Amino acid sequence: MKYTLFSLLAVFFCISAPGSSAAVYEKEATGEQRPLNDYLVRHWETRDGLPHNSVNELIQDDKGYLWLATWQGPARFNGRRFDIYDNLRETGLPDIGMYTAAYSDCDSSIYVAGSRGGIARFYDGHWEALESAPPFVNHLFTDDNCNLWVSTSELGLLVYKNNQRTAQFTTNHGLNSMFVYESLVDSQGNLWAATNKGLQVKKVGKARFETITAIPERLVTALLELQNGTLLVGTENGLYQQKVNTEFERTLPEIDRRISTLFQSPDKQLWLGTYRDGLIRISDKYGTEIFDTSEGLPNNHVLDIIQDREGSFWVSTHGGLVQFRDALFSTYTKKDGLTGNYIRALAESDKSEIIVGSSNGVSVVDETGVSALAPDTPLNEQSVLSMAYDDTQQLHVGTYTDGLYIWNGERIVRHFDTNNLLKADEVRQIELDPKLGKFLATPLGITHLYQNSEGQWVSQHISQEDGLTNNYTTSLHLDKTGRLWAGSARGVVSINIVAKNDAFDYQITPVDLTELNNAELAFHITEHSGYLWMATDRGLIAHNLSKNTWKIFNRDQGLPFDNFMSVAFDGNGNLWLGSNRGPVMIEHDSFTKVLAGQADKLNVQRFSEVDGLESAQINSGGPSMLQARDGSIWLATSNGVSEVDPKTITEIGNLPPEVNIESVKADGETVIFGEKLSAETDRIVFEFVAPGYLMAEQIDYQVRLVGFDENWVNKNSLNSAEYTTLPANDYIFQVRARYPGGQWSQPDYFAFRQSAHIWMQAWFWIVASLAVALLALVGVKARLNQHNQTRLRLEKMVKEKTADLETMARQDPLTNLGNRRAFDERLQHELSRCRRDGTYLSLAILDVDYFKDVNDHYLHTVGDKVLVRIAEVLRDEIRDIDYVARWGGEEFAVLITNSELEVAKEASERMRERIAATPFDDLVEDMKITVSIGVASSFHYADHAGLLIAADQALYQAKSAGRNRMESKP
Repeated sequence: MKYTLFSLLAVFFCISAPGSSAAVYEKEATGEQRPLNDYLVRHWETRDGLPHNSVNELIQDDKGYLWLATWQGPARFNGRRFDIYDNLRETGLPDIGMYTAAYSDCDSSIYVAGSRGGIARFYDGHWEALESAPPFVNHLFTDDNCNLWVSTSELGLLVYKNNQRTAQFTTNHGLNSMFVYESLVDSQGNLWAATNKGLQVKKVGKARFETITAIPERLVTALLELQNGTLLVGTENGLYQQKVNTEFERTLPEIDRRISTLFQSPDKQLWLGTYRDGLIRISDKYGTEIFDTSEGLPNNHVLDIIQDREGSFWVSTHGGLVQFRDALFSTYTKKDGLTGNYIRALAESDKSEIIVGSSNGVSVVDETGVSALAPDTPLNEQSVLSMAYDDTQQLHVGTYTDGLYIWNGERIVRHFDTNNLLKADEVRQIELDPKLGKFLATPLGITHLYQNSEGQWVSQHISQEDGLTNNYTTSLHLDKTGRLWAGSARGVVSINIVAKNDAFDYQITPVDLTELNNAELAFHITEHSGYLWMATDRGLIAHNLSKNTWKIFNRDQGLPFDNFMSVAFDGNGNLWLGSNRGPVMIEHDSFTKVLAGQADKLNVQRFSEVDGLESAQINSGGPSMLQARDGSIWLATSNGVSEVDPKTITEIGNLPPEVNIESVKADGETVIFGEKLSAETDRIVFEFVAPGYLMAEQIDYQVRLVGFDENWVNKNSLNSAEYTTLPANDYIFQVRARYPGGQWSQPDYFAFRQSAHIWMQAWFWIVASLAVALLALVGVKARLNQHNQTRLRLEKMVKEKTADLETMARQDPLTNLGNRRAFDERLQHELSRCRRDGTYLSLAILDVDYFKDVNDHYLHTVGDKVLVRIAEVLRDEIRDIDYVARWGGEEFAVLITNSELEVAKEASERMRERIAATPFDDLVEDMKITVSIGVASSFHYADHAGLLIAADQALYQAKSAGRNRMESKP
């Protein structure tokens, strides 16, 4: 039988019916199909935390986690971290080699099985071993009736009901082999068995299997029920499809490869994995596509394919895990038709064409694609620094070495250089006005080009001699009043331009920016919503033109750094900043609230290559960031031009990832929901995560401890929260998550109770008060003098008890160091002093290495003695002006005042070496006590939360790098 490509594709894209159990994609497929090469492809391997590069099977559970069956154990992935379950005592498995996995919709169980026939179930955070099926389990499958089907290499096909083995199908039931590679119960209830000798079926109501003779008696490698209700079969030499009942025929004969896995997405794309030839996709729009190692696949042996609930496709291989997802940014490079990859300037024509200026000429991006703007002209060879359209739609192109070109859409109509009116050939910025003419920013000042009364082009030059703070001019902007703003390497000036006969006078006023973080170098100036916005070397400056007020945004307001190259606003009013370290987006409501004084911190999102950028380096240029007419933002990067549509961010934000509280520990011990904590509890830590895969690194978190916090507390991307020395109360911890600018998820919550000390409980004071009153009454009856003495003594006792309680509230009872509360107060005080005095301090957080082993082997009493000795060492090691506190558990914190990062690093290293050299043999004779230290400086992290987070991250790096070491941020 002969097939046409159209008839073959029509087989798969006909009607909608129940699909394969492998599909976990729940969201309605509304987006348009795109070519495979247009997806953003990400890859994880062992160096990224994957336990083994062979990922044999993939599933997704109801909480959004991805589960991976690997040769080094089952692993759970949340988008940022792999949790590996390779402890055989925990899982009950005979070995860690996992070959297959399945998910049950009935009770949200995860099943894994593998090389020694072991089968285990993960449910409600715990593992349970099922009866094994040695020597090897090939495949697990759960049906709609909650049965687990186990395909084995020697025991045939096994059935587990309620996690107990209830049935076994062997050659006695008609199987042609005891080696079952895969099984499937279709939507009609028929049981299909793929063996090493072909395909068999046990129809509903039948007792025995029958053989499908149309399929060769060789290994059948994959089964999939398509949406049209028919069965697709993968074999060693291609595909077979069910026609009627047990009738099958060869389909897509051009795909004669050995098939390893099959998947069909809700929009009816068919995905095929092969053993040696990579990934194949068949769709109605793009036909047959092949994606292999030449395209970026890490290995051509594809093991499994799924689509997650957010729409991303996941492909597992022998070379690691691969994600195909819609990219937030679309990027065009030389391979797409640009004349060069190093982009400095952008412009948009009245036809919505995006003009791209690179170090190798000018390109145009329109609905037809990407091409050179002027291929047979000098523009195709210039290194472009700046571009702008005038009111007649003539494009002005400023170059690095050849002055200014004017292009009318068909040809170059004028060229200005040092031989023709210009002082310098390097044109960094261009400002155009139909009445005033052309203003060019150059390293030698500002060149003003205009036509005199006779229609001749003339120029005037503005330099330091005229009042510029520096000749090296980097930015220009004409505001709505006709005033010219100019940024240079040494500050900003405003210029009133006064026409005088056939010439102009320039009234130059320097702008004093010393109160704005001493900003000097202004890379870009633009106007929006009544404000002048300046991207500078010390932050983003906003100037209210009507009120003549100034405000700066930098690290203190939550920006990740201070140096920015460009500023723009998208169609949703969000503010975008370009930097060499990636673009930054600030939501419209966030920066307007800070401008109005209604908030202190900006809600900032920073993007990188994982979001679709070929390079996160945004260049300086004229301009290097542009809002197009459709509201999208275009960015000039060091590797191509990138575009982002704010609607895409909104769409992703409307699908918030579900957040889960993963761990709750009080002083290092696990806490269960509703538990009553001891009055001695010092520190409670919550760890949480939102498994999201569209922008995993950009997920924001907010937490709230009901009974303690009045409002939600921003955690940004930090997925942990801790509280110390909580007052006695009933608490509910809540956490929620979102993508940038999106909706918040429903919160996950955890309830617990904090107990009070006896002397802090009301009944104690009531009883004590009654006792005191009774004694006083007896004393009055006995002697008035004795009564007075008793009263004075009791008042003294109350004062002393109050003083003791205040001391206890701020002192660690074990080490007599300050506690976390006292430390936080001291840190706030010192940071305020630093801001007042213009000095810096550093924070070092120390964690005792393997301290749990000390407690496990020598009990907590010995562990307490170790902590006391370390506290003595630290107290002896620090200066009088420094401050040390017990941070909680086995952690200490040291404030190193009047010091920058390098000094603090040296001091921290001395502390580490001193502790490592301190003898602990009398306490732990066979263990060496060391500490890991994380250090950060207020020079880089000026606020309280930022400094704590940075030091904690540095401590995590020290732990991850092997312990007994010091690491610093940044």
